Amino acid sequence: MLLDYFRVKLRKEAQFWRDAGIISDVQYQQLTQRYQIHNLETATSYRFVFTLMILGSILVSLGIITFIAANWQLITPEIKVTLLLSLLFATNIIGFYLWQQSIKTVLSGKEPKGRKSILGKSLLILSALLLGIILSLIVQTFRINSLNYELLLMWSGGVTLMAYSLRLSMLAILGVILLLTSYFTFLSELPYLGNEINWALTTLEHVPLLLWLIFIPLAILCKSRSTFVLTAIAFIITLQLNIKPLQYLNPTSAFPWLASFAFTLPPTLLWSYNDLLFSKLRLKVRLLYFQQLARGLTFIFFGILFYILGFHSHWVLPPSNFLQLNSSHNASLNIATVIDISLLSLIAVSQWLYQIRTIFNNWTNLIILSWITIAGLIPFWYYLNIDIPGAPIVFFNALLTMMAISLICSSIQEKRKRQFWAGILIIGLLILTRMLEYNTDLLLLSLVLTTCGVAVIGLGMWFEQAKGKHK
Repeated sequence: MLLDYFRVKLRKEAQFWRDAGIISDVQYQQLTQRYQIHNLETATSYRFVFTLMILGSILVSLGIITFIAANWQLITPEIKVTLLLSLLFATNIIGFYLWQQSIKTVLSGKEPKGRKSILGKSLLILSALLLGIILSLIVQTFRINSLNYELLLMWSGGVTLMAYSLRLSMLAILGVILLLTSYFTFLSELPYLGNEINWALTTLEHVPLLLWLIFIPLAILCKSRSTFVLTAIAFIITLQLNIKPLQYLNPTSAFPWLASFAFTLPPTLLWSYNDLLFSKLRLKVRLLYFQQLARGLTFIFFGILFYILGFHSHWVLPPSNFLQLNSSHNASLNIATVIDISLLSLIAVSQWLYQIRTIFNNWTNLIILSWITIAGLIPFWYYLNIDIPGAPIVFFNALLTMMAISLICSSIQEKRKRQFWAGILIIGLLILTRMLEYNTDLLLLSLVLTTCGVAVIGLGMWFEQAKGKHK
């Protein structure tokens, strides 16, 4: 979307430059060919039609469900399965044929026909939706004792295989969403499962590892920034839920090192990620800047971590657990978590060794390494015996303030307004939430709000002046 907005602005500017005589017709044609400006209307039309086709696929799926439900009792189980599988195979074959024809047209140097490509992708997405419908109907028909999270996990596995085969970003995103849905369903049903252990339970205990090993490469194969960001966020969330690190922020915790890994593994893996590690895909990922996305998520992770640890409640009373898990499952879940931590740590070490030459040549790398070290030492705060009331609260609020100031200062040098507004947002959120946390007087709150407003106006004017000086 941002690229299309840039191309629209560029087309208007290029036409103005040509009419004003700033550039020649040849240069205008070169700009048009380089940025594919002449295809803007076609791309917009294709996106609109593709959205309609996706909506139509969902409606068709609902229609099929309704039709089958209306005549379900009149059809024998064998015919039911045959009809459903035939429908699945038909949509897959036709969709793959149409999608492949559009690719062959592009490779031959001809102008692709958007209708075939859109229809093919829509049928493939429809087949992915039908896969889940068929799995649920087969379970109901033959009364298979299958839990909801098992069904969702099988659906996610099938969609992920389709995404790897076809390299479609929509299927990759659907696979991540289904896996997360299966994981959260598993967590909600875990207290009622008893001592039963099956393949799905064992698989879902390793969701953070699966996300990093399966869906990060899939995002690169599909050349999908959305899939990469969604997978990274899902990885961080599932790792925190498996370890539950906040419960170890007390002097009686038996395994504080688990919390250290929960706080250090996400930034270590994300910051050390390098597109060039995938040497066979180097040409395909060079222009996608997944590394920039990963490093941006690292800053966001540290910002959220320092913000949460700046609350007074985490350092007074032991926080309650995120999930009350059955005692019979805690042992197996902890073992699975230790396995994930070990393998992810090996990946992180290998990634850092790959870029060991550049670690100490950049001050940003040194800052990140210091933050990772601080995050790893957080669970051992009580073992330091620092008898200063509120010391960790002041420390983490100061770290967050320093991060905000560094973002504002770097925004001047790099001329990026996003970093400026991120710093302003952090400072404003920090002041407001801390004042509400300590139940300050309304007059003081009014004074602080007014001061913040004046400060924002002043910082905005200073930003524009400083940016003008650096031009």
